[in-house]
Amino acid sequence: MKKFWIILVILILAGSAYGAYRYHVNAADAHKTPPPSTAVVKRGTLSVHVYATGNVQANRTVDIKCQAGGEITSLPFQIGDAVKKGEVVLKVDPTLEEQALAIAEQNLQQAVLTLQSAQVNYQIAKENLITSRQTDQANLLSAQAQVKNDQLNVQRDATLLQEKLAPQQTYDNDETTLVRDQQSLRLAEVQMMQLKTQALQVKLQKLNVRLDRVAVLIQHANLKNAQTNLGYCTVTAPINGQVANVDVQQGQVIASATTNVGGGTTVMTLVDTSHIYINATINESDINHVKIGDISQITAAGASGVVFPGRVVLMAPESIQDQTAGSTSTSTSNIVTFQAKIEVLGKNKELLKPGMTANVTIFADKLPNVLYIPLQAVVIQHHEDTVTVVMPDGKKVSKAVTLGQRNDTYWQVLSGLQAGQKVVLHLGDLSSMWTPGHH
Repeated sequence: MKKFWIILVILILAGSAYGAYRYHVNAADAHKTPPPSTAVVKRGTLSVHVYATGNVQANRTVDIKCQAGGEITSLPFQIGDAVKKGEVVLKVDPTLEEQALAIAEQNLQQAVLTLQSAQVNYQIAKENLITSRQTDQANLLSAQAQVKNDQLNVQRDATLLQEKLAPQQTYDNDETTLVRDQQSLRLAEVQMMQLKTQALQVKLQKLNVRLDRVAVLIQHANLKNAQTNLGYCTVTAPINGQVANVDVQQGQVIASATTNVGGGTTVMTLVDTSHIYINATINESDINHVKIGDISQITAAGASGVVFPGRVVLMAPESIQDQTAGSTSTSTSNIVTFQAKIEVLGKNKELLKPGMTANVTIFADKLPNVLYIPLQAVVIQHHEDTVTVVMPDGKKVSKAVTLGQRNDTYWQVLSGLQAGQKVVLHLGDLSSMWTPGHH
């Protein structure tokens, strides 16, 4: 029994000694600082990422207007409905326009009949002129010949009378005949002069035909206008799309385009989402790295967890300058940016709704043969970009660096470091430059 107690005491003392030893060992380990993570400054090709924000835009947004006036009798589509091109989206009571069309048809018919009458009168006048000219010319020639013959008879009678070979009465009769025929000649000449007036009358008839022809054209135009106005009573969709907004309701009386300065009443808005784009703004410092065709990634708060592929399809040739007022009315912050259009590709793009805000990462230039370091290696000290360099003897030295382009992982180093050097990674440091878009 005594032996048992001796053994028990020995075990208790041994356990206490081991516990004290482990306590000292753990306490010493707790005061040790784990070695910092490091990375090597590398030289190679660095892919540049450009970050931008923008708004989601549909392929097209079209305001549909009705140019007719009257009561809306049919409005089959509402907000959210899908509409195909050519489908009827609205009808207006066509009574007034149908009456206007009937009047236009009657006016055209009357104008055509007037033209036909003028054409007949013109043709009659031409034929009369030809007949009168031929008759008057024949009468003139006959009168001229008769006068000439009468003159010869008088001259002959005068000679015979002088020689007492003809009686005085013969001479007197021939002289009377000459005077009568001279009067007939003057009448024939007057008739020839009147042909000029008759020719002017023919010209006037021709002008009347032209005027009536113009009147027919005007009535044709009026008829076409009446037909068009009647067509305006039925409004069809110009594109495939979804109804984004409806501005009228069935039974409402709307004004015609002739009384509406805006060219008609807006009926609804259609949105074509066959293509989705991001209208993004790119900072002037990044714009020269971006080109049409660059691949991009798009995220949006409205489609959380989804990454959409995209491609740059358009870039504005001129910058826009956003002048944002500062704390006082005299100070402004001038931000120069460029507009870029990125088309959203792939599946599920319908999750992006027009008007949403989107973030865009553009995979832009590749910079060959450059120095680069991880983002976590850079911290800001005294408004300078600095890194901590591990010297060959293990000593750590803080150095200022000049940074260039970056992507999600690396910074380009323009000066301050050399390839092969080790730099400390500041994991979890709030001044670290590891977050996208921080610098």
